[in-house]
Amino acid sequence: MREISRSFLHPNDIEVSISQVIDGIYRIAGYVEDYGITFNQFLIEDEKPTLIHTGPVGMYTKIEDKVKEVINIEKLSYVAFLHFESDEWGGMKFLKAPKTKLVCSDLSSKLNLTGWYNVPCDHISFWDNEILKTGKYAFRFIMTPHVHHWDSMMIFEESTKSLFTSDLFIQPGHNKPVISDDLSEAMIQLYRAVGIFGSEEPVRQTTKRIVKLEPRIIFPMHGSCIDASMFSSYTDAIMNNEFAYSGNILGQKVSIIT
Repeated sequence: MREISRSFLHPNDIEVSISQVIDGIYRIAGYVEDYGITFNQFLIEDEKPTLIHTGPVGMYTKIEDKVKEVINIEKLSYVAFLHFESDEWGGMKFLKAPKTKLVCSDLSSKLNLTGWYNVPCDHISFWDNEILKTGKYAFRFIMTPHVHHWDSMMIFEESTKSLFTSDLFIQPGHNKPVISDDLSEAMIQLYRAVGIFGSEEPVRQTTKRIVKLEPRIIFPMHGSCIDASMFSSYTDAIMNNEFAYSGNILGQKVSIIT
Protein backbone atom coordinates (compact mmCIF):
# COMPACT_ATOMS: atom_id res chain seq x y z
CA MET A 1 0.00 0.00 0.00
CA ARG A 2 1.28 3.45 -0.91
CA GLU A 3 2.09 5.66 2.08
CA ILE A 4 0.08 8.87 1.95
CA SER A 5 1.62 12.13 3.09
CA ARG A 6 -0.49 15.15 3.97
CA SER A 7 2.09 17.47 2.45
CA PHE A 8 5.81 17.40 1.80
CA LEU A 9 5.81 21.15 1.20
CA HIS A 10 7.17 21.84 4.66
CA PRO A 11 8.14 25.48 5.26
CA ASN A 12 11.62 24.52 6.48
CA ASP A 13 12.35 22.78 3.19
CA ILE A 14 11.65 25.63 0.78
CA GLU A 15 13.30 28.99 0.37
CA VAL A 16 10.87 31.74 -0.66
CA SER A 17 11.92 34.97 -2.38
CA ILE A 18 10.14 38.16 -3.44
CA SER A 19 10.87 40.35 -6.47
CA GLN A 20 9.13 43.41 -7.87
CA VAL A 21 8.41 42.53 -11.50
CA ILE A 22 6.78 45.80 -12.50
CA ASP A 23 5.78 48.82 -10.45
CA GLY A 24 3.55 47.64 -7.61
CA ILE A 25 3.35 43.96 -8.67
CA TYR A 26 5.55 41.42 -6.90
CA ARG A 27 6.33 37.76 -7.53
CA ILE A 28 6.72 35.62 -4.41
CA ALA A 29 8.28 32.30 -5.41
CA GLY A 30 9.46 29.08 -3.81
CA TYR A 31 11.19 26.30 -5.75
CA VAL A 32 10.02 22.77 -4.94
CA GLU A 33 12.71 20.34 -6.03
CA ASP A 34 10.45 17.27 -5.87
CA TYR A 35 8.20 18.82 -8.54
CA GLY A 36 10.96 20.68 -10.38
CA ILE A 37 8.92 23.91 -10.55
CA THR A 38 8.40 27.11 -8.62
CA PHE A 39 5.16 27.94 -6.85
CA ASN A 40 4.37 31.60 -7.44
CA GLN A 41 2.12 34.06 -5.65
CA PHE A 42 1.59 37.64 -6.80
CA LEU A 43 1.16 40.63 -4.51
CA ILE A 44 -0.38 43.81 -5.86
CA GLU A 45 0.44 46.93 -3.85
CA ASP A 46 -2.47 49.35 -4.23
CA GLU A 47 -5.13 51.19 -2.21
CA LYS A 48 -6.70 47.76 -1.69
CA PRO A 49 -3.73 45.37 -1.66
CA THR A 50 -4.39 42.02 -3.33
CA LEU A 51 -2.68 38.63 -3.22
CA ILE A 52 -3.17 36.20 -6.11
CA HIS A 53 -2.70 32.62 -4.79
CA THR A 54 -1.70 31.77 -1.21
CA GLY A 55 0.56 28.81 -1.92
CA PRO A 56 0.28 25.32 -0.40
CA VAL A 57 -0.47 24.87 3.27
CA GLY A 58 3.15 24.18 4.22
CA MET A 59 4.57 27.24 2.42
CA TYR A 60 2.14 29.88 3.59
CA THR A 61 4.01 31.17 6.65
CA LYS A 62 7.03 32.03 4.52
CA ILE A 63 4.81 33.57 1.86
CA GLU A 64 3.06 35.67 4.50
CA ASP A 65 6.45 36.89 5.74
CA LYS A 66 7.27 38.11 2.23
CA VAL A 67 3.93 39.91 1.98
CA LYS A 68 4.78 41.68 5.25
CA GLU A 69 7.99 43.03 3.68
CA VAL A 70 5.81 45.14 1.36
CA ILE A 71 2.54 45.84 3.19
CA ASN A 72 0.95 45.54 6.61
CA ILE A 73 -0.81 42.16 6.42
CA GLU A 74 -3.80 43.67 8.22
CA LYS A 75 -4.40 45.91 5.20
CA LEU A 76 -4.66 43.05 2.71
CA SER A 77 -8.05 43.53 1.04
CA TYR A 78 -8.39 40.63 -1.39
CA VAL A 79 -6.96 37.16 -1.89
CA ALA A 80 -7.76 35.59 -5.26
CA PHE A 81 -7.39 31.99 -6.36
CA LEU A 82 -7.73 31.09 -10.03
CA HIS A 83 -9.05 27.57 -9.57
CA PHE A 84 -9.85 25.30 -6.64
CA GLU A 85 -6.63 23.48 -5.80
CA SER A 86 -4.37 23.25 -2.77
CA ASP A 87 -1.38 25.02 -4.36
CA GLU A 88 -3.72 27.87 -5.33
CA TRP A 89 -5.15 28.55 -1.92
CA GLY A 90 -3.92 25.94 0.56
CA GLY A 91 -2.69 28.73 2.84
CA MET A 92 -6.09 30.36 3.37
CA LYS A 93 -6.60 28.69 6.75
CA PHE A 94 -3.56 30.55 8.09
CA LEU A 95 -4.36 33.94 6.60
CA LYS A 96 -3.94 36.43 9.45
CA ALA A 97 -5.84 39.23 7.77
CA PRO A 98 -9.42 39.21 9.11
CA LYS A 99 -10.73 41.92 6.75
CA THR A 100 -9.56 40.13 3.62
CA LYS A 101 -12.17 39.04 1.09
CA LEU A 102 -11.69 35.80 -0.81
CA VAL A 103 -12.05 36.23 -4.60
CA CYS A 104 -12.77 33.39 -7.02
CA SER A 105 -14.61 32.53 -10.21
CA ASP A 106 -18.37 32.17 -10.12
CA LEU A 107 -17.86 28.51 -11.07
CA SER A 108 -15.57 27.96 -8.07
CA SER A 109 -18.19 29.56 -5.86
CA LYS A 110 -20.99 27.34 -7.14
CA LEU A 111 -19.01 24.11 -7.51
CA ASN A 112 -16.54 24.23 -4.66
CA LEU A 113 -17.50 26.69 -1.91
CA THR A 114 -21.04 25.46 -1.35
CA GLY A 115 -21.74 22.54 0.94
CA TRP A 116 -18.20 21.79 2.14
CA TYR A 117 -17.36 21.62 5.81
CA ASN A 118 -15.02 24.33 7.13
CA VAL A 119 -14.62 26.08 3.76
CA PRO A 120 -15.00 29.88 4.07
CA CYS A 121 -18.16 30.99 2.33
CA ASP A 122 -17.60 34.73 2.82
CA HIS A 123 -16.24 35.49 -0.63
CA ILE A 124 -16.77 37.47 -3.83
CA SER A 125 -17.21 35.61 -7.11
CA PHE A 126 -16.80 37.02 -10.61
CA TRP A 127 -17.99 36.04 -14.05
CA ASP A 128 -16.47 36.58 -17.45
CA ASN A 129 -15.43 40.21 -18.18
CA GLU A 130 -16.43 41.52 -14.74
CA ILE A 131 -13.95 43.93 -13.15
CA LEU A 132 -12.56 44.42 -9.65
CA LYS A 133 -10.96 47.82 -8.96
CA THR A 134 -8.32 48.00 -6.24
CA GLY A 135 -7.35 51.68 -6.72
CA LYS A 136 -5.19 52.51 -9.71
CA TYR A 137 -5.50 48.93 -10.95
CA ALA A 138 -8.52 47.28 -12.58
CA PHE A 139 -8.63 43.49 -12.79
CA ARG A 140 -10.75 41.89 -15.51
CA PHE A 141 -11.80 38.27 -14.94
CA ILE A 142 -11.57 35.81 -17.81
CA MET A 143 -13.37 32.49 -17.49
CA THR A 144 -11.24 29.64 -18.87
CA PRO A 145 -13.10 26.38 -18.11
CA HIS A 146 -11.03 23.22 -18.56
CA VAL A 147 -7.78 25.11 -18.88
CA HIS A 148 -6.62 22.72 -16.18
CA HIS A 149 -9.84 22.70 -14.11
CA TRP A 150 -13.48 23.26 -14.99
CA ASP A 151 -13.66 26.31 -12.69
CA SER A 152 -10.41 27.91 -13.94
CA MET A 153 -10.12 31.60 -14.64
CA MET A 154 -7.42 34.16 -15.47
CA ILE A 155 -7.08 37.81 -14.49
CA PHE A 156 -6.03 40.69 -16.75
CA GLU A 157 -4.93 43.99 -15.23
CA GLU A 158 -5.91 46.61 -17.77
CA SER A 159 -3.58 49.56 -17.08
CA THR A 160 -0.34 47.53 -17.02
CA LYS A 161 -1.66 44.84 -19.41
CA SER A 162 -0.54 42.19 -16.93
CA LEU A 163 -2.01 38.71 -17.43
CA PHE A 164 -2.22 36.19 -14.59
CA THR A 165 -2.56 32.78 -16.26
CA SER A 166 -2.45 30.24 -13.42
CA ASP A 167 -1.19 26.91 -14.87
CA LEU A 168 -0.92 28.06 -18.48
CA PHE A 169 2.66 28.80 -19.64
CA ILE A 170 4.40 26.77 -16.92
CA GLN A 171 8.16 26.46 -17.24
CA PRO A 172 10.08 23.87 -15.23
CA GLY A 173 13.18 24.73 -13.24
CA HIS A 174 14.32 27.34 -10.75
CA ASN A 175 14.33 30.39 -12.99
CA LYS A 176 14.70 34.16 -12.66
CA PRO A 177 11.68 36.39 -11.88
CA VAL A 178 11.41 37.32 -15.59
CA ILE A 179 12.51 34.73 -18.12
CA SER A 180 15.16 35.39 -20.75
CA ASP A 181 15.30 31.88 -22.31
CA ASP A 182 12.76 30.15 -24.53
CA LEU A 183 11.45 27.24 -22.47
CA SER A 184 8.32 26.64 -24.55
CA GLU A 185 9.42 23.12 -25.57
CA ALA A 186 10.12 22.27 -21.93
CA MET A 187 6.62 23.56 -21.13
CA ILE A 188 5.07 21.20 -23.70
CA GLN A 189 7.10 18.25 -22.42
CA LEU A 190 5.96 18.99 -18.86
CA TYR A 191 2.30 19.12 -19.94
CA ARG A 192 2.65 15.77 -21.70
CA ALA A 193 4.26 14.22 -18.63
CA VAL A 194 1.76 15.40 -16.02
CA GLY A 195 -1.43 15.22 -18.10
CA ILE A 196 -3.23 18.21 -16.58
CA PHE A 197 -5.18 19.08 -19.75
CA GLY A 198 -7.91 16.69 -20.89
CA SER A 199 -7.95 18.23 -24.37
CA GLU A 200 -5.98 20.77 -26.38
CA GLU A 201 -9.11 22.49 -27.70
CA PRO A 202 -10.21 24.62 -24.69
CA VAL A 203 -6.57 25.55 -24.06
CA ARG A 204 -6.14 26.73 -27.65
CA GLN A 205 -9.44 28.63 -27.61
CA THR A 206 -8.29 30.48 -24.50
CA THR A 207 -4.85 31.11 -26.01
CA LYS A 208 -6.43 32.76 -29.05
CA ARG A 209 -8.49 34.96 -26.75
CA ILE A 210 -5.64 36.14 -24.56
CA VAL A 211 -3.37 36.85 -27.55
CA LYS A 212 -5.92 39.49 -28.58
CA LEU A 213 -5.40 41.22 -25.23
CA GLU A 214 -1.78 41.92 -26.24
CA PRO A 215 -0.40 41.47 -22.71
CA ARG A 216 2.86 43.19 -21.85
CA ILE A 217 3.81 40.70 -19.17
CA ILE A 218 2.47 37.28 -18.21
CA PHE A 219 2.46 35.97 -14.63
CA PRO A 220 2.22 32.15 -14.63
CA MET A 221 1.77 30.32 -11.35
CA HIS A 222 4.76 28.08 -12.02
CA GLY A 223 7.96 29.38 -13.59
CA SER A 224 9.17 32.83 -14.54
CA CYS A 225 7.16 35.80 -15.71
CA ILE A 226 7.15 36.24 -19.49
CA ASP A 227 7.40 39.62 -21.20
CA ALA A 228 5.79 40.45 -24.53
CA SER A 229 8.96 39.77 -26.54
CA MET A 230 8.86 36.08 -25.52
CA PHE A 231 5.09 35.57 -25.43
CA SER A 232 4.66 34.34 -29.02
CA SER A 233 7.08 31.44 -28.44
CA TYR A 234 4.78 30.05 -25.76
CA THR A 235 1.50 30.69 -27.58
CA ASP A 236 2.88 29.16 -30.79
CA ALA A 237 3.92 26.07 -28.83
CA ILE A 238 0.39 25.70 -27.46
CA MET A 239 -1.19 26.14 -30.90
CA ASN A 240 1.15 23.81 -32.79
CA ASN A 241 1.89 20.87 -30.47
CA GLU A 242 0.01 17.99 -28.91
CA PHE A 243 0.15 18.16 -25.12
CA ALA A 244 -3.15 16.85 -23.72
CA TYR A 245 -3.56 13.83 -21.46
CA SER A 246 -2.47 10.62 -23.19
CA GLY A 247 -2.26 8.09 -20.38
CA ASN A 248 0.03 9.75 -17.82
CA ILE A 249 -1.11 11.61 -14.71
CA LEU A 250 1.60 13.37 -12.70
CA GLY A 251 4.22 11.24 -14.42
CA GLN A 252 2.51 7.90 -13.71
CA LYS A 253 0.94 5.63 -16.29
CA VAL A 254 -2.79 5.00 -15.96
CA SER A 255 -4.19 1.83 -17.50
CA ILE A 256 -7.38 2.41 -19.46
CA ILE A 257 -9.83 -0.51 -19.62
CA THR A 258 -11.48 -0.81 -23.03
